Order: sequence, then structure tokens, then C-alpha cells
Amino acid sequence: MRAEDKIVSLLENAKDRGELQGHIARKLNLSKSTVSEILSLLEEKREIVRLEISPKSYRVWLTKYCPQPVEGVLRIGILKASEYARVVSAGEKVGAIFRVYRNGIEATKDLVHGVVDVVASPFITQAFFGVLMKNIMIFRAVAMNGSGVALSNGKGFGCSELSTMERILRKFMRAKGIEDRIRFFNSAEEMILELPNMRGIAVWEPYLSMISEQVEYFDSVLGDFVCCTLAVNNEFLEKNKELFEDFLGKYDKSRTREGVERLAELTGFSKDLIAKSLLSYNFEVSIEDLRRESEDLRFGGIEEILRFY
Repeated sequence: MRAEDKIVSLLENAKDRGELQGHIARKLNLSKSTVSEILSLLEEKREIVRLEISPKSYRVWLTKYCPQPVEGVLRIGILKASEYARVVSAGEKVGAIFRVYRNGIEATKDLVHGVVDVVASPFITQAFFGVLMKNIMIFRAVAMNGSGVALSNGKGFGCSELSTMERILRKFMRAKGIEDRIRFFNSAEEMILELPNMRGIAVWEPYLSMISEQVEYFDSVLGDFVCCTLAVNNEFLEKNKELFEDFLGKYDKSRTREGVERLAELTGFSKDLIAKSLLSYNFEVSIEDLRRESEDLRFGGIEEILRFY
């Protein structure tokens, strides 16, 4: 393996921790001069970031894991879901780096911490973190609907925590007069494995289209609801306003099915499955729809983090 590949692999394994530059040479049995030369080349290509943590001491990350916004670089976080084709399409056009997350809490937490710059995740998750931390702005609604309950013969319901799934599942249970416990899972895959032992799971597309058990879509019972929104880290916005506006312009001009192929690559779903599941969403979301959802959440201070450019 080439020295450059070894360094990249080491940094990939380090993820958000990064590595001290002085430790890289020792761990990989390379000379300090070789490491310094390679890091300089990777830095020029914006593949890594070096930050001085003390005089003559640097910590190194792959750019996608750097714990703060990077000038000239857009990092986008998405969930493993099918409504993000437009997000991916616009991101591709501006050279964005993508990260795929299991759930909205992990994705939105990384946005707040500056590990990613723009995130597509549940509106309620972004509202909670935004009001609490006051360092992100919600600037677009991605879609409405696109989720439901897959039913089985066990006990209890499963869903992701602090998410649209939890909020809408509780509304669904009240509308149906159902009283049962709710269990929280870290991913849709974990819920699906447990489905035979549960009464039902609240899950999003395209997982819902993959499940053969009885399925009931939430909007058929509750009407339209906003599922996911786009939010931006404020520090990134200050450092990369032109890049953000370029992404936003391309997002607004993109069409629903654009980006399906790239989204399939990122998530591991088939293109046909993603394209089919897009029919479950309503992508015509207005500012008024988002404000209505905001009022329903009753979060104090939520208006302060809503910005429609």
C-alpha cells in the first residue's frame, strides 16, 4: 500500500478524533518528512484539514470529519431515506461531501457541532437542537408524508427517538384509540428485524415499500405533515455564504427525480425502489406548511431559527 493510502486509511479509521501529525509517522513507520509532504499535497486538494492545537503541534482529519466548517467545502448529512434526491443532486453540482446517518439525532448533533454543514433530517429534531443551541438555521422544507406504520402481531410500537416518526406515531395512536408502549431504535434496520415481535413500527421510505406486512400510511389517517427539513450551521454560513447560496439556488431549481442514481449509491437502495417510493411524498411544501407545523410543535423561540432565503 502506498504511503498516501496508508495515511488516508489511518485518518478514515480515526474519524472525528483525527490524528496528531507527530503520531502518524510513528504509527505507520514512515519518516516525518514523508508524512509532512503527503499531508501538504492532501491539504492542497482539500482532502484533509490540519489545525494547530498548540505551538508546532497539529491534529489532522479527513475533511469530511473535521469538527468545524472548512472554507470552500460543503459537507451534507442525510438520513438513509429516499426523499433526498434533490438534496443530493444540488450537492453534487457544487462538489459536496456526503455523510449518511442512521437517525436524525446523530445527523443533527453533528450539524450543531460543525462536523457537517447542511443536514436533511426531521423537522422536530432540528427544531429541538436549534432552539436549544441557537447555532443552526432551518431554511427549507424537504417534503411532506412518506412514512407510516408496518403492522405485525406482537406487542408495542417501535420508532426512532425525537423524530417525525415518534411525533406522528403518537398522533396516529391517539387517532386510532390505541394505548401501547413505544420502544426506540437507532435505525430502521433494527426496527425491521424486531417487527415480528411487535405490534408495529413507524418507519419511512423506502423501507416502508420494502416491507411485505400490512402497511398503513400516516397521511391517510392524519393528512399532510412535514417530515424533513434542511438546516445549516451558522458558522459555515458565515465562512461560506457564496457556496451556500450556490447550493441553495441549485436545490431550488432541481427536480424531484434528479439525484436518484447518486442517492442509490450513497444509501445502498436500488434506483427503482427509490423512484417508486418517491410517490409516497408530497414535495410541494410551502412556507405556510412549515409555519403551521412550527405552531403545532409549540417550541418557544422556534421562529428565531426559521430563515427562508
